[in-house]
Amino acid sequence: MGNNKRVVVIDDDANIRRVMELKLRKGGYEVITAMNGEEGLNLIASEQPDAVITDIMMPKLDGQSLCEQTNHLKEQRPFLTIVMTNRISPDDRNWVNEMRETQLMEKPFSPSKVLARIDEYFCDK
Repeated sequence: MGNNKRVVVIDDDANIRRVMELKLRKGGYEVITAMNGEEGLNLIASEQPDAVITDIMMPKLDGQSLCEQTNHLKEQRPFLTIVMTNRISPDDRNWVNEMRETQLMEKPFSPSKVLARIDEYFCDK
């Protein structure tokens, strides 16, 4: 898929960032990574990605705060956000459902399923 679409991957685990970067690049996407929510927030503002993959539990700025701070950007320029977590709680489902263009995935995850979900999002656009 890809077609020069840009994806920002935000996770404090370097292995997850690397695995997702390799899988997404192989799928034809341009990938930019960030090691914490604050760095990710800056990249979202400067790079205007087509999709964002973020962990919830991260230093400096957690995934929920990141989503809340970027949700308004989707009014002008929609982009997919996939929120990853080790344990999906009812509270996580609630706030994710309130965000535009945002989906929840549970860890451990399949990089292929993440790629398929991103491809599906762009096919529907």
